[in-house]
Amino acid sequence: MSKLFNLSGALAAALMIASGAQALELRLSVETPPGHVRNQAAEQWAAAIAELSGGDITVEVFPAGQLYNSADAIRALASGALDLSIQASPTLSRLEPNLSVITLPMFFGATRDDIRAVLDGPLGAELWGMVAQRGIVVPEGGHFEFAPNNTAYTTEPAASYEELAGRTVATPPSPVVVQIMSAMGINGVATPRTEIVLQLTQGQIQGLGSVTDLTISGGRLWEAGIRHAFNDNAGWGVYIPLASARTLDAMTEEQRGVINQAWAQVVGWARDASAEELEHARATNEENGITYADPSDEMIGAMRAQMMDLQPGIVEASGMDADFVGRVAAALHSQ
Repeated sequence: MSKLFNLSGALAAALMIASGAQALELRLSVETPPGHVRNQAAEQWAAAIAELSGGDITVEVFPAGQLYNSADAIRALASGALDLSIQASPTLSRLEPNLSVITLPMFFGATRDDIRAVLDGPLGAELWGMVAQRGIVVPEGGHFEFAPNNTAYTTEPAASYEELAGRTVATPPSPVVVQIMSAMGINGVATPRTEIVLQLTQGQIQGLGSVTDLTISGGRLWEAGIRHAFNDNAGWGVYIPLASARTLDAMTEEQRGVINQAWAQVVGWARDASAEELEHARATNEENGITYADPSDEMIGAMRAQMMDLQPGIVEASGMDADFVGRVAAALHSQ
């Protein structure tokens, strides 16, 4: 087991026994395939939980949507049918719309440091509190970033927003993302990850919208026909570790502490690993035949200005809290 998790198992076990805790077997579901950075983080979290509890809490990780697709996993967490998961912010935004804040046009061109400045501070804590009100808890340490979004990865080339107009692309199951695609003239269809390969190979979609280089490389989507990328850094997505509030409520205080402490140990690794993978993702995609179009700053700036005019309407239509969005905007602009 990794030396990263070096708390004495014997001490942790003694604490569990002293508290009268019963051994627990938990289930963790992720939709991405084995080897993906999200899966690696899930496995690290499971290992840390087992070590910190002295083996009294074990976690079985179910990859590749074996147990639930992402939308169903979120519902299962809220109901207590599933114990743990790691989900992407756009997908989770179906439960809590304000998670889409970092996908809004004001985050076009944002950096990783911009995201951390918002989510690692009081505004992030407020956002995790909104999620908790939905029956799902974000453990100590919070999110890790996977990458900036790009507007499109397609089967046919496109070097401008005008050339993307009218195409049908799969998007994360986020109402805000679908609205943003529509405002760009793109037909975005919210699609579970487990259905993307089939839809690509059958020609039902012409690409993916508002996803990342890691989405393509991690899923080897060049094998399903993705050949082109439109590289415009249009907002961000993050992965968020999640625990069912019902599962946590059934635990002792010590057991809940183990779940939190374990993720607090893993999150630094997860952030570093996703950043490292992102550095190589474009090269990996290019090595496998994907051609990148890099739009000019002027082209991106014009689209950002156009979308900023539409942002208030998107916020209202999606059920986001305009006051919260405004305070995030103020924090972003102050950096």
